[in-house]
Amino acid sequence: MTTEDEYLRSVERMLRRIDAAHRASVLDDLRGHFADAEDAGRPVEETIRGLGTPEEIAERASEEFGGSDEVDAAAERAWRVLQGAATVSALIIGVAVGFIVPTHTIATSEGGDSVLQHLTILQNDGLWVALLLLIPAVFAAVPLVVARAARIAVAVICGMLLIAVSLIAVFTVGEFFLPVLLLSWASLIVWARLRGSGFGRGWRIAGGVLAAAPVLLSIGSLVGPFGFEFGQRRRYADYSEVGSGPSIGIEAPGWLLVGAIVALAVLIAIGYRWAGWALAAVGFVALITGLVAGSLLALLFVWLGGWWLTIGLAHAVTASRRA
Repeated sequence: MTTEDEYLRSVERMLRRIDAAHRASVLDDLRGHFADAEDAGRPVEETIRGLGTPEEIAERASEEFGGSDEVDAAAERAWRVLQGAATVSALIIGVAVGFIVPTHTIATSEGGDSVLQHLTILQNDGLWVALLLLIPAVFAAVPLVVARAARIAVAVICGMLLIAVSLIAVFTVGEFFLPVLLLSWASLIVWARLRGSGFGRGWRIAGGVLAAAPVLLSIGSLVGPFGFEFGQRRRYADYSEVGSGPSIGIEAPGWLLVGAIVALAVLIAIGYRWAGWALAAVGFVALITGLVAGSLLALLFVWLGGWWLTIGLAHAVTASRRA
């Protein structure tokens, strides 16, 4: 690709905010400048310096022709999907953590036998304490109802409040709200980017890499000192003298999930929109599984679910339609 082609492609991306007809007119005018410069024997670099950067050209074109209603509408839809997902996730997590997920374990005696009893925050600390866990849902919902002119300021403030709440409760339940943070900040980034230069190939590839990273890292960690066998469950007993312990490694069903995530990551990098929706669905299922499972890995599933939900939705609402 020549320097001229790269420059024109950059300009075209920056011109997303103006109508297609005006965008074509600007690009045709630029091509005319390059043709005249070539006839006059002027270097391409000199012509580019005279025309200005793609950002400068886009700014002048926006002032002359105005923005595109289509682009504004797409950015608005994308923002509402992500911010709405953050609100719904905060509500689900707040209800689950406050009313369902076991947070305390006490020993009781029944008939001479010791029994472990799990208490939720609702049972142990009362209704008002449990209801406090719905505050993140309020912070996530507020940007959806404020005036558009105040959106950025309000969304940033609410995002910072979400971070503060998570940090304050980091050693109790704050970690469960990481998916809400990811979705809230992703909504702002996507909205600003769609109203600017949009999302190109680099963003798609980065999204695919980030989607596959957790499963690839987990495989890498098992390859280390322990190793693993395909479709074979391994136990701590295989590596120690203790003789028992929980299972580690990846069984056959786990390999199916790993393969599905990697495949979706590749399709996201290529640019298929439906792959984003599919990854978001996997992330949502993982998040719910973590909330209701009540196991030691519950928080890990919540984090992974929020990670895939955010990446999947961000791709689905920004990718162009493909066959």
